[in-house]
Formats: sequence, structure tokens, C-alpha cells
Amino acid sequence: MVLKILFIFFALVGYSFSMEIKQFYKNMYMVRGVDGMPSVENKGFMSNAYAILTKEGWVVIDSLSTPELSKEFLSGLQKIKKAPVKYLIITHYHPDHWYGASTFKEVGSTVIAHKKLNEFYKTPEAKMAVEASNQRFGGIYKNVKLIPADIEITSTYDLKVGEYNLSIIPTAPAHTDNDIVVLVKGENILFVGDLVYLNRIPFAGDRGASVKNWLKILKDMENLNPKIILGGHNQPMDITAIKFTYDYLNYTRETVKKLKDDGKTLDQIKAYINQNSPYKNFVMYDTFNDPNVYKIYNDLDLEDFQ
Repeated sequence: MVLKILFIFFALVGYSFSMEIKQFYKNMYMVRGVDGMPSVENKGFMSNAYAILTKEGWVVIDSLSTPELSKEFLSGLQKIKKAPVKYLIITHYHPDHWYGASTFKEVGSTVIAHKKLNEFYKTPEAKMAVEASNQRFGGIYKNVKLIPADIEITSTYDLKVGEYNLSIIPTAPAHTDNDIVVLVKGENILFVGDLVYLNRIPFAGDRGASVKNWLKILKDMENLNPKIILGGHNQPMDITAIKFTYDYLNYTRETVKKLKDDGKTLDQIKAYINQNSPYKNFVMYDTFNDPNVYKIYNDLDLEDFQ
């Protein structure tokens, strides 16, 4: 099932590859991945990664999808400031956020992630997912070494690095069952993984996803009143992105629920939404909306027994 989810997750055509580190705030940097599936051409560079430069060294948030990409990112950071990478924080277990982690472990970084990422790491399915993805996408994952977390997150974890105070907050289940977000206290900057998007459709089809809880988490994020929101696939966003994500997920969930209660089949519900959704022209809709509808449809059945 995980393999099927990963293949759905990478369902657009590839684009040309270019990595450029940009400063988006004082002492904070990012690289912006392309909107598409991994390919030989883009080397799997289809997500963002971030770094905070502190007086003690770097804190990196998400590792990109291959050791080759993460080494390029690390090299670029060292050109900005030659300093150790003290911590690597993984927002969730999807390949484009986790598979490049070995680079940072090799240079002595402490890896932080949700406890459930480690639970997945220990299963045979984790290795099978890497091997299957490597075969499907032209061998770009051949050097991936899965890395477990040194620090497991199950509740809010406060971390001071140099002059920065970070709160690492578990939010799962939402996009996956192992999501975390990172709040830079004082600056009110929020790193959200794949929980928030602007003008792009989120993926809610992971087997560990919960749209019901995701909607609650988005309201909690809104109450934090973040100044800048950094997601896995967009340019830096503001609080309006939370509303966009909430409105899409809420529209889809409420529409599925109403049509399901009216006795419509899954195929009828998909057809209705694909014809009438106000979100059908946004990036990734054609790839992610049907899996999202399918997951919501089945989760509604489970909720009846809870």
C-alpha cells in the first residue's frame, strides 16, 4: 500500500533541474524544488529544504530526496558559512523530505523526527519502498540510505540552538501519521512540511492521513498567527495559505460526506467533484484530488464506528 501511495505522490511529468539557495529571512535560507515527479532530468528535486544559521551552526529542515541533492545543498550552505550542521529535522517520512538524510548524519548532525517515522523505518516496507521507487524513477534513488531519528518526537519539544529557540510540534495524523512542524519563537516563523499550500492541491491520500484532524491542525496553526510560513513545495507563504488549504480540504470532505449520505457511489462522487470543484484548475489537482476523495470516502466509514 505504501508503494502505491508513493507512486501516486509522484504523478506529474519532470522538469529541468536547478538548485539555488536563497535567503528568505535573516539567517534563514531555502531551496525550491520543481512542481513535478522525480526524474533523471530533475534528479528528484521536487521539494523544498530549509536552513537556519545560528551562532552554534546550522539547523536544516528536511533533507531533499537523495544524497546527491542533500550534498549539493550542504555544499551551498558551507559556502555561505562554514559551520557544523547541528540538527536535521524531518517534517515527515515522504521520500522528498527524508531520503537525503544520510548526508547530514555522515557529518555528525542529530536527526529529529516523529516517533512514527522510526516505527516505519524498522519495517521491511521502508526498504521495499526505496527499491521500488528507484526502479520506477530511473535509478535516482540508488544511493539512498534510510536514516532513523536520534530524537523521537511525541509531544512538543523545545530546542535552543545558539540565539534561536525552536518548538518542534507533532501534528499527526494529518498529511501523514508522522507530521511535525517547527516554530521559530520570537520570529514567529513556521515550517510546516506538507501541511499548508497556496494555489496548489495538497496530498491527503497517504494511508496515515486524517483530513478531519488536518482541519483542526490548520485552525491551531492559524491561532499561532505566523509571520512567514515555509512549506514543502511553495515559495514562502503568509497566513492566507492556511485558509486556502483549509478551504480545499473542507470543501472536499463536506462534499464527499453529503454525496455519500445521499447514496452516491465513489465513482459518482469523483465525477461530481471533478466537474464542479472550484479547485480543479490548481497545480496538482489532476494528480491528487481523486486519491484525496478516495481516502476521505473510506475514512468516513471508519468514523461511523468511532
